Amino acid sequence: MDNRNTLTPEEILKKRFTCAEVGYKPSEVDAFLDLIIQDYQMMVLKDKQSVQKLDDFKRKTDEMATLLDDLGKENRSLLASKKQLEIDRASLKNRLDGIKPGDVPTAENMHLIQRVRALEDFLYSKGYNPNEIVSLFKK
Repeated sequence: MDNRNTLTPEEILKKRFTCAEVGYKPSEVDAFLDLIIQDYQMMVLKDKQSVQKLDDFKRKTDEMATLLDDLGKENRSLLASKKQLEIDRASLKNRLDGIKPGDVPTAENMHLIQRVRALEDFLYSKGYNPNEIVSLFKK
């Protein structure tokens, strides 16, 4: 079956049948109706294919919208993580600025670092920022 219509609306409108003794020649009418049937069958098939393609595109569009939404959420989460990592990095940099490359950690130093860390954790749990407290004493 060819994918194009064999008749146009104008051809159907202009079609004239020759008269026989009791009406039109049945063979001409049947042949013409066969062409019309083929055209309508082709249109129905094309319509079904178009509807199927449209449904497929809608489904794919919905999938892409969901994927895009998920990627947006993941991107926002990654940006928040990046921001927190930058804050943590800056905090660690401030804490480690006094350490020199030649410094060797000793057991006593490790003990002091652990005590300072415990005190900082305590201050954070009470709502104080140890860095702000230190800056008050520097003035």
